This record gives sequence, structure tokens and C-alpha cells, in this order.
Amino acid sequence: MKAGAIQATAGAGSLVAVTYTPVLARDLLGADEFFVTLLVASYATASFVSSYLFGRAGDIYERRTILRIGLILSVISFGVLLLAYDQTMLYFVRVLNGFSIGMYPGALAAYAYETHMKMGRFASFGALGWGLGTAFAGYAAIFDLRLAFAAASALFFFAFLSAMTLPKVERVRIAVPLFPIETLRRNFPVYAAFLIRHTSASAVWALWPLFLIQIGGDYLMIGIVQGVNSLAQVVFMLTLADRVDCRVLISLGLTSSIVCFLWFMLVQNIIEILPSQILLGFAWACLYGGSLRYVTERNQERATAVGLLQSVQALAGMLGPICAALIFSVWNNYMPIMVFGIVMSALAFLVFLVLGRNLSRTVLPAALSPTGPEQIERSAG
Repeated sequence: MKAGAIQATAGAGSLVAVTYTPVLARDLLGADEFFVTLLVASYATASFVSSYLFGRAGDIYERRTILRIGLILSVISFGVLLLAYDQTMLYFVRVLNGFSIGMYPGALAAYAYETHMKMGRFASFGALGWGLGTAFAGYAAIFDLRLAFAAASALFFFAFLSAMTLPKVERVRIAVPLFPIETLRRNFPVYAAFLIRHTSASAVWALWPLFLIQIGGDYLMIGIVQGVNSLAQVVFMLTLADRVDCRVLISLGLTSSIVCFLWFMLVQNIIEILPSQILLGFAWACLYGGSLRYVTERNQERATAVGLLQSVQALAGMLGPICAALIFSVWNNYMPIMVFGIVMSALAFLVFLVLGRNLSRTVLPAALSPTGPEQIERSAG
């Protein structure tokens, strides 16, 4: 439950900042859409590097230490958003945010798995945090937009306090190569499909708050829309993610994403977007829950495998805004970005079907000791 609480509060803090930073950049600091996409891409790039480095570190060093360092740096870096009063400072603060946010997820997911927490349930805590956190921050933003960032830092602080109370867990420490090519090869169909789909999704999310404002949303409605999506994720992660084969879940996530992006093209006002968030919650619960289960259940170097999944997600978060900027510069409209989402989600599904035919069905027990060339030693944490 402590790992779940950390997942919930830290997830809430990160999504609060992701949701309201584009609004801060444009409405308070006078940035244009191009700068907003650059901001998102730089955040994702820093997260990509950090997820790769510290995912591996979570298998080599004590996981609780990696987790605590990442969370306390998140408390500090997200709190500095309150002091970002020009575009240059906002840019560098978001890079720091991205680096700190990439440090802890691999270690946290591996810790949760090895304490016998089901991955669907674990992921649902993150979605619950996203929903409650963004709804709370949306209310705070009515009074002052920067209060949303104060809320984000406070949420990370609560996560850090929970991390300080985590008990030691006996585990196997694995010597992971600097470039884990075998881990990449073993999970490549999942990583490839995830990257393609999430790149297009990240293109949509880069300007998502601005799109919601265009169709009649205000700061509170943006929080409500995000909250509906997140709470839908909770329901579907709890009811499906641990009961359905992970390969089926990934396929469902990709195909429902196609329908979801098509829905976005058809909405005329902020109320019509709300039902689509239930479908979006289903899509992400299946895709993320299935992918997270696959890499934790079928890999001995779990923190590394989860770290690589987070890196893939961050890489998509870097590529997506670049694509959004290019598309928006040509058409100056949000709809072509939605078309991009439809096409790329369909491509991701085809890639997964073709490459995923030989995916391993072997599920490794949580405490299985690795064999072969890896060096093994008992470790607490």
C-alpha cells in the first residue's frame, strides 16, 4: 500500500504540472504554440535520459535510495515552477522536472512487484492520483494558476514521506550492462508498438490544454476532463489489467486509441469531450497496464525493463511535440494532429501484430534468481 500511495501522489504531482505548464507558458508568459511544443519535448528528453540511467541503477543499487533521491529532487524542481516568471527560466526548470521525474518509476515498479503487488493494481494507483490531483489543482488554478504548481510540489513531498517509511525487501541484485541489448531485444515488439502509438498521443497532448480552451474549457473544466480520464483508468486497471492476457490488453489499447482520436475530431464543445475520456482511460489502462505487466513478469532485470519502458514513453514524449509543432506550423489547426494520432495508432497495432507473434508466454516468479553471466548478490531494498 505504501508503494501504491507513492505511485498515486507522485503521479498526481507530475500530471498537474504537465496539464498546466502549457497554459502558464502561453497565457501568463506570452509563449506561442511552437515554444509550448519545445517545452514539452525538452521535458521528455530529460526524462528519457534519466529513466534509462536510473532504471538500470535500480537493479544495481538499493531501490529505496534511488526512489527517495528522485522524489526529493522532484519536490524541489517542481516547486521552482512557482518562480518561473519568464520563458527562459520556465524552459530550464522543465528540463530539471523531466530529469527528476525519470529517476524513480523503474525502482518503484520493481519494488512493488517484488512485494507481490499486482501490476494492474499498482498502475491504478497512479491513475487515481492523476484524477484526484488534477481535479484539486484545477480548483486551485481558479484562484491563481501558480497554486497548481504548489500543489504539485506538495504531492511529491507526500510521496517522499511515504518512501522514507518503506521497509527493506530481500532481493537479487543484478549486474546489468550499460547498454542492455538483450532486454531491448526480448521486449522489442512491446517497446516498438508503445513508442509509435505514444508518439502520436504525445503530439496530441502537447497542445491538449490549448485545444480544450478552444472548444470552451476553462481551468476548472480542464481539470475535470483530466480527472474523468484518470478515474476511468482506475476502473479499467482494477477490473481488467490483472485478469486479461497482457498481449490482448496491448492490442485492445492500440485499437481503442484509433477510435479515441477519431472521437476528438468530431467534438464541438467541452461537454462532448467528456465521454471520450472514458474511452481514453480504457485505451491507456490496457496499453500501459499490459506493457507494464509484460516487462515485469517476463524479465529478471525488472527495474531496467521498466526503466526502458519509461524511456520509450519519454522518447515518445520528445518526438510527439516535435511532430505537433511541424504539423501545426503547416495547417495551424488541431485536427491534422488528431489524424496523425489515428494513423500512428493503426501502424502501432500492425507492428505489434507482426513482431509480437513470437512474444514469450513465460512468466517469471517475483523472487527468481537470474542465471547465466549476471553477477548475483543478496541485497536489501
